Amino acid sequence: MAEFTYMTELSWLSLMLLLGVVVALIAQKFRLPDILLLLIIGTLFGQFTSVEFAPGFIASLGTFALVMIIFDSTSKFKPREISEVSPYALKLFLVFFCINLFALTVFTHLLFNGVFIWREVILSMLFAAVMVETSPDVVLSILVNKASKIVEVLELESILNTPFTVIVPIMILKLYMGVLQTAELVAISFLQEIMTGVGTGLVVGLVVFRFMKDVYMEKMCSLGVIAVALIAYTLAGYIGGNGVLAVTTLGVVFGVSLIKEKESLQQFISIFTNFLKIVVFVLLGLLIQIPLDRDFLIKSIILFAAYLFIRFAAVSITFRSSDLNFREKLFLSLNVSKGVAVAVVAFVVAASVTTPYTKTILNLIFVFLFYSIIVSSFAAKLSGFFLQRPTSIDELRSRRKRMNA
Repeated sequence: MAEFTYMTELSWLSLMLLLGVVVALIAQKFRLPDILLLLIIGTLFGQFTSVEFAPGFIASLGTFALVMIIFDSTSKFKPREISEVSPYALKLFLVFFCINLFALTVFTHLLFNGVFIWREVILSMLFAAVMVETSPDVVLSILVNKASKIVEVLELESILNTPFTVIVPIMILKLYMGVLQTAELVAISFLQEIMTGVGTGLVVGLVVFRFMKDVYMEKMCSLGVIAVALIAYTLAGYIGGNGVLAVTTLGVVFGVSLIKEKESLQQFISIFTNFLKIVVFVLLGLLIQIPLDRDFLIKSIILFAAYLFIRFAAVSITFRSSDLNFREKLFLSLNVSKGVAVAVVAFVVAASVTTPYTKTILNLIFVFLFYSIIVSSFAAKLSGFFLQRPTSIDELRSRRKRMNA
């Protein structure tokens, strides 16, 4: 019976992978966002079949996919691109993080709780921290137009905020569970995760990629890079750092390193990452159980509308002195897609806390994931309407800076 169950799960996984590949090809042919279609396929599987996978298996696969997606995206950035758009991407991330952490916490708690209990306010804050993410696995797949610096800002912002989407919510969860009891401990833990994570990725990258500069084995080096990314992630976690931040740093080091046959390595990594992305997003669709409760759906839509308004406010503040027009700011505001990092945090929360309000927060996380990908896909499909000119770095720069230059 155990063998039969194993074969049944393997058969379902193979079928979902095959359908995912077909959907991805169709999306590419008709220039549609594949992420949304993959989620829909997974959701349909969940609604019309009784197939289930072990939560540990899905969480592990999601973490593996997150590692590879971040490494693949950061390894393709060029130093010149980063230096040009990083001030604007960093400013947008920080402004959005600060406003969202406060405003969305308040809106979420008023709509879905209403009672001021400090521990439950912390859960509302955890949700707000998770929603800061604009996922690179979605952004980099649906925004293919490179004529605008706005797209590059979105790409870099998604890479900058992803590590903090994992760091900050997990720290808030520790605060909720009593592991971190004072603000001083929270600050120390936060700095330790950042510094240790960056240091681990930097050291591993410099050592390994220096060796690969002189040695290249076609079949082994590609697998070696994947193994190194996983080692950096797990090693950082073991010594108190953030694994996502370690992989981010490792990807940047790989991108600037001189390595034999680097393009071939990147091509293999991209193919492998696409495979993981297809499997994970189909499985995510399988897990998304949107409550068919009218009150919950209405409140969630109202909250998501408030969330988009918060995003637009952050964009307007960030680029208030620039030459960006309303359509371009609206495009920046609508690209708030969530992805694997949000799902990984949801898995951790689900495994750590079991309260009625926690279940509400988890439902909100999954429904926002679905809403955000729909809205971002819509914005990407109409990118020609929003981005009617090839915006340059001069349009992003404030008028005062241009006058002083």
